[in-house]
Amino acid sequence: MTKKFTEEEYQKIVDCFDELNEKYNMGLLASNLVDEVFKKFIRDYDYQLYWQEIVAIMNPITRDEAHEKFVEKEKKYYWKTKKTDRHGKPRRLAKDEDGAIYFIGMVMKLGHTSKITETELREWGYNPDMYDKEDVE
Repeated sequence: MTKKFTEEEYQKIVDCFDELNEKYNMGLLASNLVDEVFKKFIRDYDYQLYWQEIVAIMNPITRDEAHEKFVEKEKKYYWKTKKTDRHGKPRRLAKDEDGAIYFIGMVMKLGHTSKITETELREWGYNPDMYDKEDVE
């Protein structure tokens, strides 16, 4: 049985291992790595069922492949403000080619705005609860 981790869980595993590796220079084969990782993170999961996935995520060599296999793909949405501007129209959030998120007017068609994940929105300091989202196929 394979667990699908969220992006946040994936990042927590990566950060945990990278921190331990940098601090103690443990590497994946260190005998006390299992104990350290278990204390910091794994206790949240059924240790025996998901250990292979967690080790694949920790390992820098297999990390990208593990991300593709074991992390749920986050849905993208079109986001618009719940409040309206002085003309009574909501504004949309868009993303430029550098990944920056900004407001645009509603006169632009949806095809010209970016599909944005909830994680991306949070990374730019926006609270997703303050916006209406429209599913994207």
